[in-house]
Amino acid sequence: MTVARKLLVALAFLAVPIAWLIVNERTASAESDLSVLGGGTPVAVQIHDHSCPLCQRLKANAEDALAQMDAPPAWRIVDINTTKGADFAKQYGVGHVTILLFDGQGNRQDTIQGVTSTPSLRSSFEQLTASRR
Repeated sequence: MTVARKLLVALAFLAVPIAWLIVNERTASAESDLSVLGGGTPVAVQIHDHSCPLCQRLKANAEDALAQMDAPPAWRIVDINTTKGADFAKQYGVGHVTILLFDGQGNRQDTIQGVTSTPSLRSSFEQLTASRR
């Protein structure tokens, strides 16, 4: 195999993970944008630690609940291991494995702590979004 061909094969193998990283980074940036708070749309914000299995379970359940809804609240995730995430959690007096629910004016309406079932989360999200109707 020529050097040029080996280089092309190597680039092909690298293209997929690099593209995945770019898309994943853009999604993470959008999910952590808290500027939507108080912008007229109800928002659910998870205080998340990527290395925490309980946080991962809560996130999966929440995303399942949101996917089942016709008009879900905006969904945001803040990483408690960043300054921004830690400051946000401290501001509201909560730790990880927590979802905070905000109305369209940015007022906290509810706090969900601990791993919660998909049906229970959906019910909480529906109550939150009912306030905008």
